[in-house]
Amino acid sequence: KQVAHEIKNPLTPMRLTVQSFQRKFDPSDPNIEVKINEFSKMLIQQIDTLSTIASAFSNFANMPAQNREEIDVVEVVKQALDIFTEDYISFFPKQQSIIAKLDKSQVIRIVTNLVKNSTQSLECVEYKNLEVTVSEDDENVCIIIADNGKGISDEDGEHVFEPKFTTKTSGMGLGLAMVKNIIDAYNGSITFTSQIDKGTVFKVKLPKN
Repeated sequence: KQVAHEIKNPLTPMRLTVQSFQRKFDPSDPNIEVKINEFSKMLIQQIDTLSTIASAFSNFANMPAQNREEIDVVEVVKQALDIFTEDYISFFPKQQSIIAKLDKSQVIRIVTNLVKNSTQSLECVEYKNLEVTVSEDDENVCIIIADNGKGISDEDGEHVFEPKFTTKTSGMGLGLAMVKNIIDAYNGSITFTSQIDKGTVFKVKLPKN
């Protein structure tokens, strides 16, 4: 339903624009070239929007197969955090090294999406704080991402892992749905707690073997 909704959004203005152009088209109009260019530009923008939605859907549907190997989760999470330049992000590994049999690229994807989501929730906060913690127990690796951002309402919380096939930059889009898919494939778990205007804590558990 979400995909159909997002595809219908640009189709309506496209239809109206074509109908309007048909009615008003006058080959003798001295500004006809300008009008055709404007018309073409609008259609191309809407086609690009449809293409972006289709690509997002395709990428989400075709999750890559797991390539499990022994990795140091502490080192991999550190690598994932290296791409972020925000000085309010802190990393607290509970152990110096945590070895687990996981797909390195998928662990990076999990951390990157969750941290990116947290940075977006912190945009309107004056004193920003984002903490990433990694620990282990006998069977699992635990990754916690905690922020003091705007929080998630109870209503939004019910749909937080649902895929939103949208081109809007705000909101959670496909990121959290993709994270959930990856974690489910490991028979792991992802949970969160949140308070409005106080922050959100995401907790990921992945089996070590």
